[in-house]
This record gives sequence, structure tokens and C-alpha cells, in this order.
Amino acid sequence: MRTRRAWCIGISLALLSLHAAGAPEGSAPSGVFKGTWAGPSVRKLPGPGPAPGESLEHYFANLKTGPRTPARKHVLVLGGARKFQHDSIPTAMASVYAWGEATGAWDAELRTDFTLVADRGGVPMNAGFQPKGLRDFDAVVIASADGEWELAPDQKRALLDFVRAGKGLVVMHAGIDANHQWRDYLDMIGAEQVGHPYNTVEHPIRSFTLLNEGPDAAPTRQLPRRFGKQDELYTLRNWTRSDIDVLLRIDDTTVEDVGDDAPPDRDLPVAWIKTYGTGRVFASTLGHTREAYKDPDIARMYATAIEWALGLVDGPVVPHARPARR
Repeated sequence: MRTRRAWCIGISLALLSLHAAGAPEGSAPSGVFKGTWAGPSVRKLPGPGPAPGESLEHYFANLKTGPRTPARKHVLVLGGARKFQHDSIPTAMASVYAWGEATGAWDAELRTDFTLVADRGGVPMNAGFQPKGLRDFDAVVIASADGEWELAPDQKRALLDFVRAGKGLVVMHAGIDANHQWRDYLDMIGAEQVGHPYNTVEHPIRSFTLLNEGPDAAPTRQLPRRFGKQDELYTLRNWTRSDIDVLLRIDDTTVEDVGDDAPPDRDLPVAWIKTYGTGRVFASTLGHTREAYKDPDIARMYATAIEWALGLVDGPVVPHARPARR
């Protein structure tokens, strides 16, 4: 046992010694581990290589390469929940990526941090897509990133300015339950979540009957005038019909009285569009579950909403009064 231990220690020390010595920078490996070829005598980078003292980051940032075609839009997907970690967040984020690939309309950058929410970027990239900030994107999708994001003041200003200047914003489910202490965020997205009283501990997911008020709007034109979905849907405050164009709402005749946990007029939006400056905003309370993003109706709604937010499909924002009951 002592001999085996000494042998193991000796091998470990030898490996540490080799690791510390290392191979000269830019040289090929000193030995062959598998196969018969040790690789090139010198490892080369594309182009002439860094100048003496030049960092690799600076070198690649200024390396002139051929353009990538066709050019796509760029969408930043934020899934960093700070309150309740919905298990649907990975599915939602992956779905945005997949929809972009399927349509060829956009590339998605998936992040669970907020470092790219900053007024940076916008310079040519020569070695792939390496974003520095919001100037590198055409739209932001908030994939149930709830809670207080605790952005710095300059980050908050950057996001508001991004949308206000004509970019897109799509808010999925619990993105409406975010930044309750940041009034400008609530004004931008159009409403604030205050509960889901129709969903209970006994019935966390239940069936709702929805009414389509936007049969001509791009995100909802494929949906019936009246249809059912299972989900966890919110009640809202800090919104008015003069500010948002309601596309879907809960049929209030099909839900029970929950007292002051719901607004007295029982006007319960589920999806809407609005403008913020010259930017386009879509938001929906649908999407609590992973299954929601596999539902063709919901997937098409959100995918088309992203296209609309990017300006790839037309559709005016027309706030309107609540339709009279038939």
C-alpha cells in the first residue's frame, strides 16, 4: 500500500511539473497521445497573428474577415429569474432560438444575467457574433425573468432608450411580474401582475376560456374568436385600454367571483400590444408551463409577436374599448 501511494504521488508530481513547464506559446504539442501525427510545428491563428503585446480580444475585434450572409436580426433573450424560477424558462428560451432558426429571421442570444442590458456595442464584428450591449440587438425577449433585476441606473436608461428608439420588446408570462419598484418598466410593458387568484394550490393550472379581440392583429389572427387554454393567468393593475391594444382577454363570464383579488369590472387582458416611443411591445400572461411553448397556438403567437416586434410583419396598434357582451 505504501509503495502504491508513493507511486501515485510521484506520478502526480510529474504531471504537475509538466503542467507548470507547459509547451512554448504557439508551438505544437511535444508528443503524440493518439494517432501518429503530432500536429503542425506551429499553431497559427487566422490572419497575420497578434502584434507584439496585442491581446487576442483586440486582434479578433479588428480582424477583417468575409461577411456572413444572409444577415439576420439579433434577439436578446433574458431568462434570469430573481423571484420564482419557472421550470418553463429553459423551454421558452430554447423555443425563441428554435423559432428563429426555423424561420431564418433571427439569431437568439440566450442569457440568464443582465450584463448585456447596457448602452454598448454597435460596432462591426469580425469573428462571429460577440455582443457587448443592446446596440448589437434588434429586440429583447423577457422569458419569465421575474423579480427585481436590480439594474444600475445607466442599465435601466439603456433598456428604456433601446425600446423607445424603435426596437422591439416581447414579454412572456412572468416578465409581467418583474421590476415592481421600477415604474418606467411597468409603463413600458403596459401592465403589472398582482396575482393569479383563479389558479389555486389545488388547481395550479386550470382551463380558461379566452376571447380574441385582435382577429386582425399579426400575433393573434390565427386564433379563434373564442377558445380554451390551460395555464396560470394573471390579474393586472397599472394599465388602461387607452394605452394598450388588448388582443386576448379572459371571458369573465366563465370565472368565479374572487372578490377584490380581481378588478371590479372583471376586465382581464391576457395578451396585448403597445408602442413605447417608436418601439413595438408585445406582452402576454400565457406561458407558465413548459407545455405552453409546445402548443402550436401559443408558439405561433409568440413567434409572430417577435416578428412583429422586429418590424418583419406589419400591424398597427389600435387601443380600443372593451367590446360589449353579445
